[in-house]
Amino acid sequence: MILTYQKHLASFVFGFTAAVCLYTSSTYAENNSPKENELVVTPLRCVALRQGQICYQEVTFRWHQPEVGNYCLVELSSSDNIKCWSNVKTGEVDFDFQSDKSLTYGIRKTDEQTNLSSVHITVSWVFKSSKRPKASWKLF
Repeated sequence: MILTYQKHLASFVFGFTAAVCLYTSSTYAENNSPKENELVVTPLRCVALRQGQICYQEVTFRWHQPEVGNYCLVELSSSDNIKCWSNVKTGEVDFDFQSDKSLTYGIRKTDEQTNLSSVHITVSWVFKSSKRPKASWKLF
């Protein structure tokens, strides 16, 4: 009798676990399917030690557009192209972010100025700079 109970319990646990895994994977696929005009960067924040220091971090840009075309990833304040793709509707690039200020990036069609989507990388600091300069010597 105990063996039969353990057999039924094992089949129930296996069936329940399989159902949870199937549900979780389908929910993950639905939530992570690319959206139209999407540009995503990870991570969204870069943290430097002190205010004014350059923040260094590798970020990953992923984008998706509804139609196949020629697209460029652009840093918007300088209009510098980071990377361009031809005859695609999705792309990904790893990028060495180096800046002392927050920057915005966008996806554009090649040779156009209109942003199809954009994303902002925030630079923050662990320690803010003090308002008064530190003296190089002290009087006692």
